[in-house]
Amino acid sequence: MQLHQLRALVGVAEAGGISAAAKLLNVTQPAITRALQQLELSVGAKLLTRSARGIELTPFGQALLEHARFIVRAAADAHTHIRQLTGDFSGKLSIASSAAPFALVVPRAIEIMRLRFPGVYIHLQEATYPTVMGLFREKGLDFAIGPLPSGGIGEGYRHDPLFTLDLVVAVRHGHPQARAKSLRALADVPWLITGPADGPGMVIRQSFTDAGLSPPQCVMHCESVGGAIQIIEHGNVASFVPRYLAEEAQAAGLLAIVPVAETLPSLAISAFMPAHKILSPAGQALYSAIHSISRTLRFKSG
Repeated sequence: MQLHQLRALVGVAEAGGISAAAKLLNVTQPAITRALQQLELSVGAKLLTRSARGIELTPFGQALLEHARFIVRAAADAHTHIRQLTGDFSGKLSIASSAAPFALVVPRAIEIMRLRFPGVYIHLQEATYPTVMGLFREKGLDFAIGPLPSGGIGEGYRHDPLFTLDLVVAVRHGHPQARAKSLRALADVPWLITGPADGPGMVIRQSFTDAGLSPPQCVMHCESVGGAIQIIEHGNVASFVPRYLAEEAQAAGLLAIVPVAETLPSLAISAFMPAHKILSPAGQALYSAIHSISRTLRFKSG
């Protein structure tokens, strides 16, 4: 089992066929075919099959694919790591972040990192748990930033706490309950869950339960906080929103922060990645900058 054979398997899985994989890997089609045949001989199992839909991985191929992706990425990461240590500051970083750290931390951290590694290409995307778990497995995400589920992230991953965000109840400007003094007055309002239902979305149920109330009816679920704010602006739903985002929207006359008396839960933001992940020097610089900026946020909130 050799690295170029595993690259061929990953290439076919990601490109959807041998011809497309050859273009992706910048090799000939016969070279891809030969590498796959050699890989099948090496593992002693049929890895691919042809169907009306084209080339498909067999169950054996699917099982090997996850290992192949890990090995191919680890080899590429090791190559990038050594290049950067020798002064070649090129490479690529891929990170995901929820909306709050995307606005508060990531831009400044990237500028700090780019002072040392100006040639590194950075791929950013807004995503939260559990979506990022698939990105780790399938796209080689370096690390992610955002809230974690209440039960923890699970084995095989490590996380570092960064900062906490105050949450407020937000409704559209002019909403009938914009001046409500308690959650009880919002019990009959339809609610919007932002973020994953078992993560940030849990604060709705938790807050009403802690107040001795039955949880309200949740009629929508939007994983993007930015998208959720747009929905709140134009509808009659209520939702929990990070305070700094709600205050910006309120200042623009788009949202109203409902002055409920109850103490509302906060949202803990962490950085997390697979436990086996070894960040490149550029990745370490970005991760360190994120931690440094997050410490200033903790100081301000304290």
